[in-house]
Amino acid sequence: METAPELARLFPPVVRAWLAARGCEEARWVPAGERPPAPEGCAVFDFPLDLPGSPLRWLVLRLRFAPGTGLSPDDRARLGTYLGGLAPFLVGWSPATRDPWVTLSRETLLVVEHQVRNFLNSLLMNAAVLSLHAGHEGPDPVLEQIESDGQRCLDVVRQLLHPPG
Repeated sequence: METAPELARLFPPVVRAWLAARGCEEARWVPAGERPPAPEGCAVFDFPLDLPGSPLRWLVLRLRFAPGTGLSPDDRARLGTYLGGLAPFLVGWSPATRDPWVTLSRETLLVVEHQVRNFLNSLLMNAAVLSLHAGHEGPDPVLEQIESDGQRCLDVVRQLLHPPG
């Protein structure tokens, strides 16, 4: 599949793998008014995006599939819904200035969450070790604050990656 930055932003690894499993060989932007015919024996699916304020408004996302493969009607609907959900993030910004986080895969977010948890747990363990060496009788308010702040960081990460509902 084409690896243009714009398409890499639209399709995180999990979506690219999903498309590849269905035989997708190429994804590219084509002019909406002059769509070339499909190559002999290949299936193409065009996805126009409703982006009135974007430079992409004149383009259609075309997916080309190997002979004998393609998207089922349900798969086309799923992909259309996915692309439709991206529209608010794509309108008004040029591809060069658009943030790539828009389509980070869930797997990537889970890895980041795991790393943040590891770093925070390490921070909290080091704070506990410091409290043992501080020689204070009873709890140390500074170290308790570190533990409280660390727990709040974990809670915020959890809210971002696993919103309620």
